[in-house]
Amino acid sequence: MHLYEYSFTPSEYILLNGEKFSPEKNGENSIPLLTSDGFVDGPYLATLMCIASILANEEEQSISLEMTTSKGLFGLKEKTNLVIKPQMNTANWNGFTLESGVAFFASQAHAVSGDYSVKNTFYTIISEDREKPWMKIIEMVEWGLAASNWLMPVGEQASSAFSTPFICPSNVRELVLAQNSSVTINLLNTCKKTRPEIWRQLTQEITQAFEERKK
Repeated sequence: MHLYEYSFTPSEYILLNGEKFSPEKNGENSIPLLTSDGFVDGPYLATLMCIASILANEEEQSISLEMTTSKGLFGLKEKTNLVIKPQMNTANWNGFTLESGVAFFASQAHAVSGDYSVKNTFYTIISEDREKPWMKIIEMVEWGLAASNWLMPVGEQASSAFSTPFICPSNVRELVLAQNSSVTINLLNTCKKTRPEIWRQLTQEITQAFEERKK
């Protein structure tokens, strides 16, 4: 079964099951969960969502990842980038998802410049500097879920009664619980265990993109 045939893409599934993927956190940089009570570490969750969106496209063979090293100027140390390269296959992601965004920006950038790193991909997706750049990833996936009618936006008048800007209906929660968690968990764990250098580079470049977009 293809990853795009499930109700929720890996990045959507991680957001909707935040407590399974991110440590609990309160205060600064915490975000409320959509399908249960509690708060988790927002930047950590957003980073995993970005990683999952890359690995999902790789799993569907719509992109490939290549580690490249270039010599620094004036004797500076070599620079390593993880480059995303579009492939012939096209994953049929439903609606507007982080996965489809990654594939789109990578293909557009590749056509212009030839190579495009993971860092540059998410720097482009975030699109503008902000105090919490990682929140753009959360918001993109939330609005994508809302566009597919999985989440309901909270109106301004009712916003004070809810901890999140979206409501996850009970029937959607049941669908989330019904989806096999091992699919997304294995996607992440396989990379982390069998390709630790790719995992480290993914994490590093996504973190760099967040840092470089910070006001």
